[in-house]
Amino acid sequence: MNLYITILLISILFGITANVFQFVINDKWNKIILIALAFAIVIIYGIAFNFSNLSWQLLFVIFISCYLFQLKGAIFSAIVSWLIVTLQAEANLLILTSYIIFAIFIGMATQFYEKKSKQQERWLSTLMTQSKQLDVFREVSLAMQQTLQLDKLLQIILVSVTAGHGLGFNRAMIFLKSSEKNQLNGIMGIGPMNANEGFGTWERLAKSNLKLLDIIKLNYDKDAIDPQLNALIKSISIDLDNQTILEKALRNGIPYNVEQIDKTDHSQQLFLNFFQMQAFAVIPLLNQGKQIGVLVIDNIVNQQPITEDDIDSVIPLANQAAIAIEHANLYEQIENMALKDGLTGLLNQRSFENYSNNLFSSAETTKNPLSIVILDIDSFKHFNDTNGHLLGNEVLIELAAILQNSVREQDIAFRFGGEEFIVLLPNTKEDKAVLVGERIRENIEKATFPSEEKQPNGTLTVSVGVASTEKLYFDTINNLIDAADNALYQAKSLGKNKVVLYKEDSSHE
Repeated sequence: MNLYITILLISILFGITANVFQFVINDKWNKIILIALAFAIVIIYGIAFNFSNLSWQLLFVIFISCYLFQLKGAIFSAIVSWLIVTLQAEANLLILTSYIIFAIFIGMATQFYEKKSKQQERWLSTLMTQSKQLDVFREVSLAMQQTLQLDKLLQIILVSVTAGHGLGFNRAMIFLKSSEKNQLNGIMGIGPMNANEGFGTWERLAKSNLKLLDIIKLNYDKDAIDPQLNALIKSISIDLDNQTILEKALRNGIPYNVEQIDKTDHSQQLFLNFFQMQAFAVIPLLNQGKQIGVLVIDNIVNQQPITEDDIDSVIPLANQAAIAIEHANLYEQIENMALKDGLTGLLNQRSFENYSNNLFSSAETTKNPLSIVILDIDSFKHFNDTNGHLLGNEVLIELAAILQNSVREQDIAFRFGGEEFIVLLPNTKEDKAVLVGERIRENIEKATFPSEEKQPNGTLTVSVGVASTEKLYFDTINNLIDAADNALYQAKSLGKNKVVLYKEDSSHE
């Protein structure tokens, strides 16, 4: 009985020793110590019981070695076990052969099990990654369906790429191809300027425990998103006539993973200098072969290398983003067409209704008066009858350009219809409005128009009517327009080519 207790105590002591060592040495040595302790316990047991059943007990050690070191460990333990048995009896090749066969069988079975386990882990990891990506795409699609505003779409894309509940990159930037020049213009980015700033952002997001859609909604205020980073991005234009990694990605229509900065590449040197990028990936944004722009991603905070799998996870989102951006651009073009005069490029009557109602409702008679200028081309019917409507259209285009250059930055010019134009002057008193009207009239009179010598006065002129809420009360915007229109007709009756300010009459007493 005492012998059993002694063996039990020795086993417990060995177990405690093994547990102590596992905290101070690496995993490999922990395994070696465990096998050595197993051999020691078997030998102690053999000494206590005259080595009866020793050859069978050593099979347990071989099994442990196989589990810890697979086939190589099992064969090594088989040879050591045979040597131990040999020391107690004469050499027996049958035992050695049995040990090796047992080791090979267990080792191969263990390797097969390990291989299957790792394969299942990879499948599970891939499945979880794909499931997360599908969730991201679903949430992004849902968010994109709720807006056609380009700024909001870009934010949705960038947040999806950088958020922890999204694809999880540290930083992302979008450069869109200009419709006028062969260049990429920096539009928007999300992420830190440096690694230290990035750690602070990660900590705040982790504490907030927000979902992707929540983060997207919070980031709709574009002026609040990384203002320093965005100011820098918007200052960048990259010429596509020069060969850079961005031009190459767009031209070939494939992503590129830049693992080390090539300082001979202007764009890469720029990213290094401006954003401290040591490595990054470029994903082209294409829609049916049309070049929309590029998405640039990097990991400035955790310095994690961007893998091919990482890039593959971004490509579907980039394709979806390209389609959404193109739709937003088309929508904006349609909106502009609907709100602008097709001939002169000025805002049209529909736009005037929106602007005028908003400005009139917010205007205060004394503090923020709203003034309005209406001008009409003098004897324009005579011009069209004499020279034809095509030349008349040229005059309207030139006059609109002069009008646009004659008003102040805060003023808004419209083509109201035919040869009539209107200018809204927010926060403008009547004396300033008259000065603006006079400047418009004078600039048009001085300009040279085709065939203007055929006009009654030998030159093309306009009559101008001005009205303001500064000193007069008007119930509606239409009453203010009528007042300016009355002043215009008074200018016509006084001989044309004049500016008249609407004065109070009996209807406004």
